[in-house]
Amino acid sequence: MSTSRPGTNDMSVYLTALRADADLLSAAIRTGDAAAPVAACPGWDLTKLLEHTGWVQRWATHAVLNGEAPGREIDFGPSSDDNLSVWIVDGATALINALSNAAPNDPTWHPFPFEQQVWVWARRQALETAMHRWDAQTAIGVQALLDSELSREGIQEYFELGLPRAISRAEVEPPTVSLHVHCTDVDGEWLVWNENGTYRMLPVHDKGDAAIRGTAANIWLLLMGRIDRSELDIVGDASAADAWLDLPNW
Repeated sequence: MSTSRPGTNDMSVYLTALRADADLLSAAIRTGDAAAPVAACPGWDLTKLLEHTGWVQRWATHAVLNGEAPGREIDFGPSSDDNLSVWIVDGATALINALSNAAPNDPTWHPFPFEQQVWVWARRQALETAMHRWDAQTAIGVQALLDSELSREGIQEYFELGLPRAISRAEVEPPTVSLHVHCTDVDGEWLVWNENGTYRMLPVHDKGDAAIRGTAANIWLLLMGRIDRSELDIVGDASAADAWLDLPNW
């Protein structure tokens, strides 16, 4: 997958990841403590995490199938009779089917400041499910790993979609310093900077005021607030890196 236009020609990698991670979420709720706290989501336990993930998947399925935002009156949550281990897989299956029956560039609706095409949902849901699967496995004490290629896509999504959305919603300006991010295990580099008060990003090798280096998985986990910045190699002006890492998370 390319870091320039991920998913626009083939969504199969995203759908394969979505299926595998939904199965692992199902296994987590079957074998782990449903009340286990989720460190990355304060106030949530494993049950709440799965309810949220399954809800979002059903919400996205509606958007893909109907090309519009779901109405507030629609309840996508589980009923008291639902078995969460089955419910989470059923929701992922419906989403995969909806995405499989669409072309990547088909028009759709989504709430992000980005092109309104179906592949955006495929990437977004694959990444959200992967991160919450990591959350679930970590919560129950199971070793949680993230695929390096998918993690690279997570970094790309963060910089082209997540971070500008967070900056806009918080009504803050991007830092005046620049930041270079460099994966050490896969091909992936980004430069982010402020141009006359406007956020700018390019997936290029270029020098910034600070640089963050590490595996794609660790960089993605850092950007998503899952691990501490001390676990990554930060070179140059550490305060410049802090300025970007301290921005509101999306």
